[in-house]
Amino acid sequence: MNHRLANFTLTCNLIILMTFFLATGTMTLHGMYSAVNSPVLLTMVGAFPLGEAIQSVGLDVWAGKTLIKVFAPLGNFGCFLAIYLVCAVLSNLISNIAVIAMVAPVSVQMAAAQNVPLRAMVICTTLATSAVFTFPIGHQTNLMVVPLGNYGWGDFLKVGTMFQIIHGIGCCFLCTVLFH
Repeated sequence: MNHRLANFTLTCNLIILMTFFLATGTMTLHGMYSAVNSPVLLTMVGAFPLGEAIQSVGLDVWAGKTLIKVFAPLGNFGCFLAIYLVCAVLSNLISNIAVIAMVAPVSVQMAAAQNVPLRAMVICTTLATSAVFTFPIGHQTNLMVVPLGNYGWGDFLKVGTMFQIIHGIGCCFLCTVLFH
């Protein structure tokens, strides 16, 4: 990284962008506060310490080694499949932001242990946590369509499970092929 740009962190860039928006009149301070989604912000604030706790007690190393051992016969595809399954199952039950915070340390350990490019593991983790097709409670858009289409849990399980399987195999295959 260029040392002159090292101080331009995400936070620094955000402050510069907010100052620019305020100075040009693009947004007001009230508009900026209104744009903050409090439940999402609180979920993120609560999830990051959980991710740090997972690292500090060594759960990330243990989980990474265990997943590698179970999925080792499938090679790198198995590594991606393992993290996809964990992320997809958890994201269908809890917030995908919380899942990313919890699973990111495990993904990093698995990438290092299997000599898989970290970028590929991050992409697989991100795609898996964003693919919430199986349960209606997994994502707010799922909850939005439930009353409109008079859908139930069975509908999501029937259709969503197939989407989840196709998406999972596709993501794992592409990560294996494109990043090796």
